[in-house]
Amino acid sequence: MSEVDAVTSIKKKIYGDVLVSNNIGASLRKWRRIFKITQVELANHMGVSASVVSEYENDPTKSPGSRFLKRYVDSLVEIDMRRGGKIISLLSSIDLGWSGNKAILRIKDFYRPIDIKCFIEALDAEIIVGKDHINETNLYGYTIIDGVAAILSMSGESYYKIFGRSTERALIFLNISTGRSPLVAVRVYPLKPRMVVVHGPKKIDTLAIKIAEKEHIILGISRHSSQESLISSLVKNIDENFKDISAVV
Repeated sequence: MSEVDAVTSIKKKIYGDVLVSNNIGASLRKWRRIFKITQVELANHMGVSASVVSEYENDPTKSPGSRFLKRYVDSLVEIDMRRGGKIISLLSSIDLGWSGNKAILRIKDFYRPIDIKCFIEALDAEIIVGKDHINETNLYGYTIIDGVAAILSMSGESYYKIFGRSTERALIFLNISTGRSPLVAVRVYPLKPRMVVVHGPKKIDTLAIKIAEKEHIILGISRHSSQESLISSLVKNIDENFKDISAVV
């Protein structure tokens, strides 16, 4: 893939993530922070005031038009390219068709949102952090990850591949002892999932809970008796029930 194609692909991914988000402003803010760009720097590049950027990022009643969104995303990329393209290079490692890493056991995406309560029920999940946000949260997909394999084989760049088409998803970690390692990984890298569910521990590590609270991530423990039962429940209750809106990853 040429550099131009890579940049175009990244822009499309950002557009898609923003447009499917339940909170466009929060999604814009998230991507600005991923690129490590201040509101003032971005506003100067866009030729608007910092207050305009702040309003669109923080006021849920303000809805940016397509021209503003395009200029916003273009500016993120242009500023990064001017700095040497470090973030672009990192994001270019994401291959939406990739499925070879043994850490990823299953990945599904959907064109339309699914009520998070459907996932909680399918996962038989006890929610530890984020109960107050359940009624306002939808998901666009999930990824099942073997926790041990991820620790042994997943590099920093390949971490991003677990997000498929959108960060508005559940990351489900199997073979987990305390829940600390997946939340530490989430804390370190800029892309954040909407929900993390772990299977294995009877209780979640205190540090994992603190990270989930700080990053505003819904955190839960799956009470399924086995990994096979968990995966089977997701296939039956999510994949089959919503196959009409399933996206090709």
